[in-house]
Amino acid sequence: MRTALSLLLASLLLVASIPSQAFCPKNGFVCYITSKSGGSLTHQDITQRGIEELDKRYFAVPKLSASMQKALDQIIEANAKVDEDQTSSAKHFDGENAAGAQLRLATLKQNILDALRSDPINVIGARDNLGSALHTIQDFYSHSNWVELGNSGAHPGVGRPGPLLFSGPATVACSGFTTTVRTCANSSNLVGALLTSGYYGGEDRVKPGALKCSHGGPLDSSSPSSDPLGYFREGINKDTRYCDISPHSGDHGAAAGAAIAGTQQFIEDIKAELNQAQLKALLGAGPTLAFSIDTTGSMGGIIAGVRASATSIVDARLGTDEEPLQYVLAPFNDPGTGPTTATNNAVLFKSQIASLFASGGDDCPELAMTGMYNGLSLADPGGDLFMYTDAAAKDAGLAGAVISLAKSKAIKIYPMLFGSCSPLTPGFLQAAAETGGQVFYLNGSEAGAVTELADLVGRNNVVQILSTVDTFAATKSYTVPVDTSLRRLTVSVSGTVAGVPPSVTLTRPDGVVITEATATKYLRLSSGSIISIDNPPRGVWKLAVGNSFDQTYVNVNGISGLAFNSFNLARFGAMPPHQGLMVIDGEPAPGQALYGIATLTGIAGAPQFQLRRKNFDALGALALEQDQTDNGKFFGALRVPNEPFVVYASGTDSSGYAYQRLVSVMVTPQTVSVTPPSRQDLRPGVSTTLLYRVRNDGPADVFTIGATDDKHYITSVSPSTLTLARGASANVSVTLTPPAGARIGSSDSLTVSAQSVSVATLHNSASLTVFVTGVAQTPGRPDFLAEIVGQETVAPGVIGLDVRFTNTGVGTARNMTLGSVAPRTLTGTGTVTLNTTLSPPLPFVTPNVDVGSFFTVRLTFNVPSTVQRFSVGENGNVTDLSGVSYGYAHAQSVIPK
Repeated sequence: MRTALSLLLASLLLVASIPSQAFCPKNGFVCYITSKSGGSLTHQDITQRGIEELDKRYFAVPKLSASMQKALDQIIEANAKVDEDQTSSAKHFDGENAAGAQLRLATLKQNILDALRSDPINVIGARDNLGSALHTIQDFYSHSNWVELGNSGAHPGVGRPGPLLFSGPATVACSGFTTTVRTCANSSNLVGALLTSGYYGGEDRVKPGALKCSHGGPLDSSSPSSDPLGYFREGINKDTRYCDISPHSGDHGAAAGAAIAGTQQFIEDIKAELNQAQLKALLGAGPTLAFSIDTTGSMGGIIAGVRASATSIVDARLGTDEEPLQYVLAPFNDPGTGPTTATNNAVLFKSQIASLFASGGDDCPELAMTGMYNGLSLADPGGDLFMYTDAAAKDAGLAGAVISLAKSKAIKIYPMLFGSCSPLTPGFLQAAAETGGQVFYLNGSEAGAVTELADLVGRNNVVQILSTVDTFAATKSYTVPVDTSLRRLTVSVSGTVAGVPPSVTLTRPDGVVITEATATKYLRLSSGSIISIDNPPRGVWKLAVGNSFDQTYVNVNGISGLAFNSFNLARFGAMPPHQGLMVIDGEPAPGQALYGIATLTGIAGAPQFQLRRKNFDALGALALEQDQTDNGKFFGALRVPNEPFVVYASGTDSSGYAYQRLVSVMVTPQTVSVTPPSRQDLRPGVSTTLLYRVRNDGPADVFTIGATDDKHYITSVSPSTLTLARGASANVSVTLTPPAGARIGSSDSLTVSAQSVSVATLHNSASLTVFVTGVAQTPGRPDFLAEIVGQETVAPGVIGLDVRFTNTGVGTARNMTLGSVAPRTLTGTGTVTLNTTLSPPLPFVTPNVDVGSFFTVRLTFNVPSTVQRFSVGENGNVTDLSGVSYGYAHAQSVIPK
């Protein structure tokens, strides 16, 4: 009898009816089960282990700093997203497509080098391309017969110039199979001494016949099966240790070990072409120091104070482990902003900040939001942005885009407000609260003193212990556990009423109250206090805050190797049975069923997780399971609360002392969502259209659509407003046209937002970074495969279908035009019609689709309840680079759910 687990997996996979690929992208349902069964390593595990070892070797550190782990997390996420495309054999080293895979790796490597050589360095583009390349490299070891041929370690040619000696089209690679047991797939018998890789049904390389190997595993249509459900399919993949999924599961450990070595070989090759600054940027070996400063006429004294303090910070860190990896300066005025500087050159940064002077700005409001957005777009992920102004924000409507971009990069915002003309723009307070930053309301003479906070929190291993926003008419007390790893404790408390500082009392575990004489640093400001203690005594401290009737910010930070690095909400992505948990875009919907993913370092045992309001009130415990192959990773099911929250982790260290950490980025559930497309590279002088989807799960409403980008490449946004019923979705097209002189390797940070016209707090955004590549477009005929990758009931009798178009030809598509859509009833009665209100207007044109790239269109249909099955036909034409047009026609069958 088949095991209960096998039957469960089989039923899930047959319902999904989607192919499978690769080492599991990240830990998820099936990967979780298989890891419990035998410790299967995922792409996440392989990438983490490979790069973590290199980080320690390159930078002589015993463990990864917070910025290194954040860089690694970005690489892992980009790696996982490759599994969203299951049609390209080159991406997965399938179907003996060594030439395609090698070309892909050469292209991605050049993109990485271009990004790191650009000015400023484009770390996001470099890490995205690195993660994508590592997926293909790692798949080589799981999908080929490299380890079965007796090899260990990295193949010397994968990802390097030159062809790989793969089996030819007429050469026998597999002959028959070895029957295992009734609970496993049959193991294909490899033949010969040449390299080969398995074919997978539905990809762009069709299996020539029985002489070639199949990938195998559930639902691989290229492989025969004796199982009546069609579940146990013979093949050679080594994706997991679970034999249902991987016919060569016994070689999983060897393949994973070789994949780690291959990961390191590729990065070593890249390192050989970089200088030290570029290598540190790629792997996150240093903090970021980022400032956005109002330069209007009234800011002269404030600029001088910030300049002196910032220069002192830079000089003190030169040549130390805390020397910033990146300096960012984003000035703003009215009616202009900039020039914005992002550099790793301390001398240039000091020169730029020294050149700031105050002028202009006749009226009060200034372009503060644009200034912050410009700084955020260039700042590396995981840092802090300090903004200084004495004015309100003229561009307050951009607050949602600023907050979205900051959250997507895990950057905390610190508005420093000097109140000459009512600077308490609500967006300033919201940005600080939602990102885990802090508002300070100060006198101009305090600008230099408060900038010292940037020195305290802008460091390699800063952790957050407490972050609250509340009122303190009566004194409230908090316990602050100090564990053995904590080398510095910093408390910052600030109110929003000038001249009325909150009362702050910080007490050690022995009952002694901290004073100016006993603190390492004690700053008393006009609206708050900053207290810092080096080497604080271990044990439970007490923090009491009072005498503050308006919104007050309380942050407790530390320097420690015990860190709560990230918390993300995710849904299943990629293809079964190797589904992984893919991070969602923007804010979740209230009540949505998702998964939480937490990453910690330096812990001795599994922590407890809690959801809390921003004022520290408890919302409930969060049950997360520890990953079997990485004890710093945790994941589990989560029902999103109906209100904003942050996540805390607590436990005891190896010496028995209590610790507390949090990820201070606030999750703010919204009933409107914005879903970005897959990233598409830009080319200088060429227009590219990106398709976003906006969905409304709340009451019927009208939404204003906004789009902003730091390089100002946007040339059109259509439509500018959407009227959406409850449950309705619609597409938004955003066209970007970089100038002909756009720098190769640079990037453009794009944020698209949907704002309710009736409810000010109802909004959501999605941020995407697109990359300017210098890789030549490919001449030749493009061709497209259309497939339905998603279906949902929008409303009774209204069905939305996500149709993915993938360029499976040999050339880049200059324009891909969807000219018409023809639904037809196959079973049942009634007429299916295209819902023209909720579908994009036709003809719909998408330019510049590279070979192997894809885009997805949401088409919505009116489907009578009497229709049991219908087809959707798509017709249109595609134009190659020389202007030759080719027609295409596709059709899919749909069973209404």
